[in-house]
Amino acid sequence: MHGDPELILAALDVAAGQEEALTAAVYRASGHVHRDAGAEVRRQVLALDAARYGNPELARAIAEVAVHHEEAGTWVVRWATGGDLDSRLRYALPVPAKVVVLATVVVDGHGLAVAGCEDGTLHGWDLATGSRLGTAVSAHTGAVHALATAVLNGRPVVVTSGFDHTVRVWDLAAGRLIGACSGGADSWVKSLATVLVEGRPTVVGACVDDVVRVWDLATLSRRSEPLAIHTGFVSAVATAVLDDRPVAVTSHSTALAATDLITGDETVRVWDLTTGREVGTPGEETYDRTTEGVSDSDGATRLCVSLDLNAGAHFLVTDPASECPLAVSANAYEVHVWNLATREQVGAATAAMFVETAAVSMLHGRPATLLAYAHGPVGVRDLPTLRQLRPALTGHEAAVRGAATAVVDGRHLAVTGSDDGSVRIWDLDGERETGNRLTGHTGPLVGVATAVVDGSPVVVTGGSDATVRLWDLDGKGPFGEPLTGRTTALGLLAVGTVDGRPTLLTRDDRHKSVCIWDLSTREELPGRSTSEYTSPSIEFFAAVDDRFVGVTDEGRVWDLTASRWMGVRPRQRGALALETLEGRSVMVTSHGTEDVHLWDLATGELLAPPLTGHTGRVRAGATGTLGGRPVVVAGSDRTVWLWDAGTGQQIGTYAVPSRIKALTVAPDGRIVVAFGADIAVLTHRH
Repeated sequence: MHGDPELILAALDVAAGQEEALTAAVYRASGHVHRDAGAEVRRQVLALDAARYGNPELARAIAEVAVHHEEAGTWVVRWATGGDLDSRLRYALPVPAKVVVLATVVVDGHGLAVAGCEDGTLHGWDLATGSRLGTAVSAHTGAVHALATAVLNGRPVVVTSGFDHTVRVWDLAAGRLIGACSGGADSWVKSLATVLVEGRPTVVGACVDDVVRVWDLATLSRRSEPLAIHTGFVSAVATAVLDDRPVAVTSHSTALAATDLITGDETVRVWDLTTGREVGTPGEETYDRTTEGVSDSDGATRLCVSLDLNAGAHFLVTDPASECPLAVSANAYEVHVWNLATREQVGAATAAMFVETAAVSMLHGRPATLLAYAHGPVGVRDLPTLRQLRPALTGHEAAVRGAATAVVDGRHLAVTGSDDGSVRIWDLDGERETGNRLTGHTGPLVGVATAVVDGSPVVVTGGSDATVRLWDLDGKGPFGEPLTGRTTALGLLAVGTVDGRPTLLTRDDRHKSVCIWDLSTREELPGRSTSEYTSPSIEFFAAVDDRFVGVTDEGRVWDLTASRWMGVRPRQRGALALETLEGRSVMVTSHGTEDVHLWDLATGELLAPPLTGHTGRVRAGATGTLGGRPVVVAGSDRTVWLWDAGTGQQIGTYAVPSRIKALTVAPDGRIVVAFGADIAVLTHRH
C-alpha cells in the first residue's frame, strides 16, 4: 500500500509459492489503479481484489493496515466475484479512448507495445515493467486507423495512418514526428506493415484506391516516390520472407463490399517487394510444410513472430521476421491457414463466430495463433490444426478488438485491446484461475438487482448473453438454474413485488419487448408480458406500490399498468433510481457532474441538501438504511459515495478498479456494487 507501484510490479516475477503467486495476482489485477492512487485507495482496491480472487482472509488483513493514522478501513469487503480476473494478467494499461490498433516491437532485447486510439492518440509501454514509454502523442486528427512498428537507426518507430490521407512515422520513446507522406489525394492507407528490404526498414501500405504502396522508411520524409503495386481491391496486407526475399502478402475479395462473409471467395497473393511483381505461380516453389517451423540447411529452426495485424472485416497475419510459410486470415465467421509458397489453404476452414483479429507467434517451439473474438475471450491455438493450446484469456469488460504477441525475458506475452478503453498484457504461461468465482454469463452484465426469494437473499443479474441468473447473496454460488428463453440480449432489468410475490421485469435490447417472471416458480407470468412498452426514452424500470413503472431520463414516471404519468417530475435531469425510503417513493438524480439530489416523487420537493463531493459523472444511484439512518449511495466512475439522506453529510467512499455500472443497498445496509463484469458486497464498520 505504501510502496512504489512500479518497483512492486517489477518485483512480482520472483513470486514462487502458491501464496506468493496469489498475492502477485491480486496486486496486478488493478495495477493501473495503484500507479496513480494514494495508500487509502490502494488499501480499498487491494482488499477488493483479494476478495475477487476468493481469499477473504487476505482481504480482511489488507483492510486492517493503518493508513494516515486510521487503524483500519471504514468499509469491509464481504465477498466479490472474479469474472474480470485472470491470474495470467501482467498489466492493465489505461488509455483515454477506445483502442483501435496494437503492435509490439523488440529493441535491444526490450519488448515494447504501442496502441493507437479512436481519439487519434498513440501510447507506448515497456512490456517488462508495464511503465509508460514517453508521453502520449496526438498522431492524427481522427482515429488511428492502421499501425505498424519497426526499428530505425536502433530506435523503435511507429508508422500510423488515418482518415486524413497521411502516413506518419513517430519516434516511440521521444514522442516526436520524424517523417510523413500522403497516401494520395484521393486515397488513404487502410492497412500497414513493415519489413526489411535489402537491409533497410520498409513500409507497406494497402490503400483504398486498389494500390499497395511501398516506402523506404528512412527517406519517407524526403517525399520520395513509393513503389506502387496495382493489386486490385485488397482487404488486408502483411509481410513475410520467402526464399530470402521480402514479400507482401495480400488478401483479396472479388469486389468491394460484395463478398459474403460466410461463403465469399478469398484469395491470397504474394508480391516481391524488390521488383513489385507477383511471385511465381502455385507449385513453382516448395516448402517443407511442418508445424515445427522451417529448417535451414544447418538444421536451425526459424521462428514465427507476428509484427503486424489488421482488424478490418478481413485480416491477415504472417511472419515478417523469418521464413515462416504459414499465414492466418479470417472473416467474421471462418479462420483459414495458408501455405504462402503454394498459395494453397492448409486443411479446411475452421468455423469461428465474429473473429475480430489475430496474431501469430511461437509458443514453446510450435507456431501458434491468438484469435480475438468480438463476443468472447481470446483463444490460443496451434497452427495449422487450430487446436486449443491454452485456457481462453478472459478479463476485458467489452469486445476485444486487437491482439499482438511478444517474448520478454523468456515469458510469452499477449497484448489485447478492447471496447472498454483499456489495453491488457497477459502471461500465456501463467497459472489457471485462483480461488472461487461466480461465473456463468458469457458476456457483460447489463443489470444487477437484489431480491428475497423463498426466504433467501439473492442477486439477480442479466447478461448480454440473453440469460438471467440468480446468485446466493452470501457468495455460495448460483441460486437455482438461470432464466432462459430470450433470443436477444437484455437491455433493462428490475425486481419488485407483484401480488405479494418477488417478480422480475426484463426488456430485451433489440425488440424492446417486456417479460415479467415469477422468481419463485421461475415461470413467465401469462398475460403480463408485452411488447407495447418500447419507448427508448425509458432509462430503467422500478416498482411503486406493487406496480411496475418506467422512468425516463428526465425523471418522469410512467405507470405500466394504468398507462399514465404519475408523480411530479424533479427539477433535475439524470434519473438514477426510484425506490421506497422510509415509506415514501423517492428519486435519485444527477446530471453530468452536477450534485446528487434526492426528491419526493409525490410532491417533487427535495428531501435532503445537495449531496456533494464526487468529481466525475455519476452513473448509478440507490437509497437504503444504515444503522437506522436513511442513506443515499452513488457510483461516480470508479468510486462509491455514501451520504446521510437527512443531513447531506458524506459518510464514506470506496474505490473500485473499473467503471461502476449499477449498485443497490441491501436491507441490512450492505452495499452491492456492480463494476465491469463483477459484483462486490461492502459492509460498513459502525
